[in-house]
Amino acid sequence: MKLGALLISALALGACGDDEPLAPTNGDGGVVSRDFTLRIENVAPWTVLKAGTQATKTDLIDGPAGPGEAFELRFTANNHHFVSFATMFGESNDWFFAPKPQGIPLFSGGSPTSGDVTRFVRLWDAGTELDQEPAVGDATAPRQATRDMGEPDPDRRVREVPMTTRLADGSTFVRPATAAMIHVTLTPGPEQQFTLRIENVSTATTLLTSQGPTAVHLSPLAWAIHRVPGPIFDPGEPARENGLESLAEAGAPDPLGSSLRNVRGYASGLSPGVFVVHGAAAPLFAPGNPDFGVGLERLAEDGDHAPLLAALQATPPAGVSAVGAFDAPANAAAPSPAMPGQAFELIVHGAPGEAVSFATMFGMSNDWLFAARPEGIALFADGVPRSCDVTADVVLYDLGTEVDEELDVGPSTAPQQPAPDTGRLDRIGEVREVTLERYGVPEVLHLRVTLEPR
Repeated sequence: MKLGALLISALALGACGDDEPLAPTNGDGGVVSRDFTLRIENVAPWTVLKAGTQATKTDLIDGPAGPGEAFELRFTANNHHFVSFATMFGESNDWFFAPKPQGIPLFSGGSPTSGDVTRFVRLWDAGTELDQEPAVGDATAPRQATRDMGEPDPDRRVREVPMTTRLADGSTFVRPATAAMIHVTLTPGPEQQFTLRIENVSTATTLLTSQGPTAVHLSPLAWAIHRVPGPIFDPGEPARENGLESLAEAGAPDPLGSSLRNVRGYASGLSPGVFVVHGAAAPLFAPGNPDFGVGLERLAEDGDHAPLLAALQATPPAGVSAVGAFDAPANAAAPSPAMPGQAFELIVHGAPGEAVSFATMFGMSNDWLFAARPEGIALFADGVPRSCDVTADVVLYDLGTEVDEELDVGPSTAPQQPAPDTGRLDRIGEVREVTLERYGVPEVLHLRVTLEPR
């Protein structure tokens, strides 16, 4: 789904409902305090970190790679990241080279992967066309008159191509070993950089057909950097409607590349956090000023809410009537961050004129946090308890305690740092909003916050 469509969908949820519940009153007609449920849901829709296509070979010419030719990708990544790609076996109906869904690990034991990684690559059948003899059948890519002219495959599953495979006419075909056709290497560089080289190592006699030997060709490719397995396909399931069919049948990577680019982004976890109910503004921080130094730094840099909670409980700021924490998503068995699809739910108690503020770390950053604006999220409107989507009251802030690095890649971001509090000091040193000009993604695509009277 494209960013614009996601944003429109999210904004449609942002307004308060027209049918507000009646506020309970005391005997004198005054509105009483009451409990509310504040739900902080991680709605990040992304499934890959980075994605794209590569049609230009190392000789700076676009097109399929023949014997001795290669594609190279350059990207930044770090621990717990994987790279996947797909390139067509050019002489087939719908075969393609790709790693298993787990992808190629970019780190092992904390060290960057280096050297030959061809062992992670397999030859797959997309299950979209009946298989004919490679380079011979009239619906194979080199011979087809038009794209998508092959007969449908009755077995729609994506599956590995065995060494001996049965063809549409009942005959069998023995394919070359994967390593005789493609050679894949990883070369790490400085500052979390990698070069992935995908080289055609076939020769004019690698592919033995009924009409004589021939070489293999590799199509331009689509690729993704990811944490979650399966960015391109699921073995044993039909090919997704994501453009893989176009790549596997015609060597066209753009539809798949576009699909992958539409789901790239930072699906950051939301850390355990702290909340306060208050009547005065800015109980946790003040934009334009340095961090108060009472524990919010540990939350914003490391996702550790305990120091801030302890400090607030020991010495509540002026105007604060309640302090609490949230550390486990709803229905979770143990404390943990809230990942996409999960939510924190907390009960707050307040009276007219009071608001609730909270803070939770943007887990892939150095020191970013989602938090209510300084005035907080009002619990009542004109004396009536609010029942509302209040995401518009939440902002992504930079605490200003560490220099920002590339999200989920920089060595001092929370997922990558060797120990807490390891980043360089931020020279600006003040709390400020992470603007759209700076990051490019609105808060509503990361989280949805709702307030409901109990």
